[in-house]
Formats: sequence, structure tokens, C-alpha cells
Amino acid sequence: MKYTTEEALEEIRKRKEKITEKKNRRMMAGMTAAAAVLTAALVALIGLFSGEGMTHSDSVYGSFLLSREAGGYVLAAVIAFVLGVVVTLLCLKWKKIRREKENSEGDAQ
Repeated sequence: MKYTTEEALEEIRKRKEKITEKKNRRMMAGMTAAAAVLTAALVALIGLFSGEGMTHSDSVYGSFLLSREAGGYVLAAVIAFVLGVVVTLLCLKWKKIRREKENSEGDAQ
């Protein structure tokens, strides 16, 4: 026999850790790409829905949200907030699932 039982189990654990690490890297890369796409979409929304903005005749002491063109900024802010909440909840759920898997695997050993 090439391996003892302990050596075989250790080899299996090492392979499992490598596979898990690779899966986590893929997940992180996907989340990074999604964040980049959402950032680009947010910038595009701000550019699309915002108007000309303030001119030199506008007062700098007032809020720029009082102008007529502020609707795009408010819409983009609301969309960004909602997307931030969704991404945060997905990250928390993913983390919880990972912990539960690790706990169940730890109990099985």
C-alpha cells in the first residue's frame, strides 16, 4: 500500500482546502467584476439622468438638490443605496453559508 490511512486522509484534506480556496477566489473575482459593472452603471446613470447642473448665476450657498435638474442625482443615489444593500445582504448570506459548511464539515471529522 502506498499511503497509510492517516497520510491518505491528510492528502484528502489538502486537496479539499485547495479546491475550496480556488472556489473562493472565483467567487471573489465574480464579486469584484460585479462591483465594477455596478460602479460603471452608476456613473452612467448619473451622467444620463443629471441635467446641466449649476451655472455661475446659481448660488453656491444653497443646496444643488434644489435645482430642477436634481432628479437624476436623487434617482442615482436611491439606486446606489438599494444596490449597496442588496450586495451587502448577498455577502452576509454567502459568509453565513460558508460558516455553516465549515461547521458541518468540522463536526463530521
